[in-house]
Amino acid sequence: MPSKMSSFNIELILQIGRSTGWISIVYFLGLLFALPLQLVMMYSSDEKRVYNTNVDNLFYYDFGIQIGLMVIVPVLLAVFLFRFLHVKQASDLMHSIPLKRDKIYHHYAIAGIIFLVVPVVITALFIMIVRANLDLTAIFSTKDIFIWAGTTILFDLLLFMAGAFIAMMTGLSVVQAVLTYIFVLFPVGITVLVCYNLKILLYGFPSDYLLNRDLNNMSPITLAFGLNAKTLDWKSVVIFLVLSILLYGLSLFFYKKRRLEAASEAIAFVNLRSVFKYGVTICVMLVGGMYFSTVQNSSTGWIIFGYVIGTVFGFFIGEMVLQKTWRVFSLGRIKGLVVFSAIFAVLVLGVKTLGVYEKRVPDQSEIQNVLITDNPYLFIGQYSSNERFHVPKPLKEEASIEAVRKLHKQIISNKKLNKEHMSDQSGDLFLRYKLKNGRYVTREYRVDKRLYDNLFKTIYESKEYKLATNEIFKINVDKIRTIHISPMGPVDKGVTFADQNEIKEVISLLRSDILAESYEDSEFYRDRGSRIEVDLGKNVNFTFTLKPTDKKFIEWLKKKNLLEKAMVTPKDISKFGVVKVDFSNSYNTNEIIRQIENDKASFKSSDKQQIQLALQRGSESPSQGYVVVFYYKKGDYKQVLFFDEAHAPDFVKEHFK
Repeated sequence: MPSKMSSFNIELILQIGRSTGWISIVYFLGLLFALPLQLVMMYSSDEKRVYNTNVDNLFYYDFGIQIGLMVIVPVLLAVFLFRFLHVKQASDLMHSIPLKRDKIYHHYAIAGIIFLVVPVVITALFIMIVRANLDLTAIFSTKDIFIWAGTTILFDLLLFMAGAFIAMMTGLSVVQAVLTYIFVLFPVGITVLVCYNLKILLYGFPSDYLLNRDLNNMSPITLAFGLNAKTLDWKSVVIFLVLSILLYGLSLFFYKKRRLEAASEAIAFVNLRSVFKYGVTICVMLVGGMYFSTVQNSSTGWIIFGYVIGTVFGFFIGEMVLQKTWRVFSLGRIKGLVVFSAIFAVLVLGVKTLGVYEKRVPDQSEIQNVLITDNPYLFIGQYSSNERFHVPKPLKEEASIEAVRKLHKQIISNKKLNKEHMSDQSGDLFLRYKLKNGRYVTREYRVDKRLYDNLFKTIYESKEYKLATNEIFKINVDKIRTIHISPMGPVDKGVTFADQNEIKEVISLLRSDILAESYEDSEFYRDRGSRIEVDLGKNVNFTFTLKPTDKKFIEWLKKKNLLEKAMVTPKDISKFGVVKVDFSNSYNTNEIIRQIENDKASFKSSDKQQIQLALQRGSESPSQGYVVVFYYKKGDYKQVLFFDEAHAPDFVKEHFK
């Protein structure tokens, strides 16, 4: 009768402990240093305790060491545990003992799990002891300790099982380590490569938007680097557990199918070697296209060269790894490269020739609403209390939708011009149509807005757009605690409004000024003026700018004799100088200041009225025309602003005639 203990082999367990138990000990010592010891050092005295109370979770302490251990130790353990599969003598010896393969696998896999879990559990117990003895109940709770331990174990198990799975796929330990990290990071890597290359091939493809949605959640490694800022949600916990169990089962399945002769082979299964070779070829090819597109400013010739050179390099790198030699340049293998290249070329030409994606603009009758913004990132996912005020709302009125469609069509028509005409004034444009059938059409472009001023003007001057995009229309006035206005520059002054009636009046006037503002002024005076800080309490606040075009509010400040406190005025300036500059070439601020000071042809003035007019007309954005430098009375501070021909004061234009 077979022994009931036959499934547990004490000699094998002892052998595993002797050969790889040291990794568990090192892991424990690392965790001990990163957490309990750090807690003792940081909170051993009341003096030190004061400076270390702002803690989100236990990953705050020596986060770099914790993540390093979490990412390295499970993979290292998998490499050493399953090394017997990759050394022929060890493999023959192990498989000669009277144990079935599934029993051998369970011994090694469960031993690895124990080696990872026990150090975490013991460390958690030490943390509890330290918490109780140092009275750290106000810093973190027992629940925080369980969350830390559970999260650490989850990441350890998933990375370990990934390493075990890859161990079955290869016959070389070094390849196992490298392929494990590639396997774990593959979802992130391939997403980046595909999205970036689709951006190259398809005009308007929203790669930045797609890459910033859930990229960090696609790999346990990238997710781990954010653990000090947020707790793992239940969805991720379930996914981690399911993946760990799945990888455990798949590892066992492939181990039972694996041939003993696969030891020392780069890829253990013959059928997977072509997958590996062409997978490497595709990845290196995409890297080549991405690299040359970046360094050569999206030049078509260089992009094609990048794809070609990437394909050749990738193909032969894959062959060299599989054959374990550089002597892979034979006619038979080159035929495979030619076939692959031909297939890829046909696919690319097909995508480019059809052009359906690039020319797609939904019909007016299909559209429910449309979102237009130059910053899609706030719209992508979760955002803080402050950021919610900046998130634009979609436009629903027919006139607004039609104006966006007209702009979109013009951008598509000017595809070549937009790609060639890149300047410091170029920016992102993000369009997202929500169709009546529930689907979305999303596009992202980089354009010089000055080429489409008339089209942007129609959109940006509409009341619906201003209400949808300006933060000041999204706040509840009754919840505002204070409004503080402070001028920019080395001036020690400001004004604060705390009275509810005054706050309502301020917001009403500012809203009225925004509704009356022209598109040209909104662009020219972007981020120009005094800083307005609105405090809504509970750490919720936002800022915007008091611009020279806010005429009603400025007049109101004048009547209350508060303008001197709220804005930079001629009383703060000793003089100013203006020089005409050719912006076709790059310019240096220090050189411009020296030119103003030394060039007799430059314009200089200390007249208060001229200073006032120059302050009103200056912009932060470099404009074709004039550079103006204001010299403040306080300190040695100099402020650089710009005039274009439309905003330059008459006395400046007369001087440079």
